[in-house]
Amino acid sequence: MQQQVREYDKKHGWSEDKASHIVLHMTEELGEIARRVLRRDGYKKEVFSRKELAEELTDILYLNLKLANTFKIDLQAEWGLMWERYRNKKTNRS
Repeated sequence: MQQQVREYDKKHGWSEDKASHIVLHMTEELGEIARRVLRRDGYKKEVFSRKELAEELTDILYLNLKLANTFKIDLQAEWGLMWERYRNKKTNRS
C-alpha cells in the first residue's frame, strides 16, 4: 500500500508535501470520523452512513501511509513489531 501511495503522490506532484500538512489533514479526517461515529451513537441528529465512515477511514489510512513514506518508515515491518509487543503486553482487561 505504501508503494501505491508513493506512486500516486508522485503522479500528482504531492511527493514533497510537508509532514505538518499531512498531520493537519489527518486531524481533519479524524474529525470527520468522529462526526460519523457520533451520528451512529445518536449524539448527532444526522443519519449515520457506514459508506461515509468507510470513506473517512480509508482517507486517514492513505494519510498514515503518506506520513510513513515521508519519514521512510516501513509500516509492514513496524506492524509485525507492534503485534509482537501486543502479544507480550499485560493488560488489566480479562
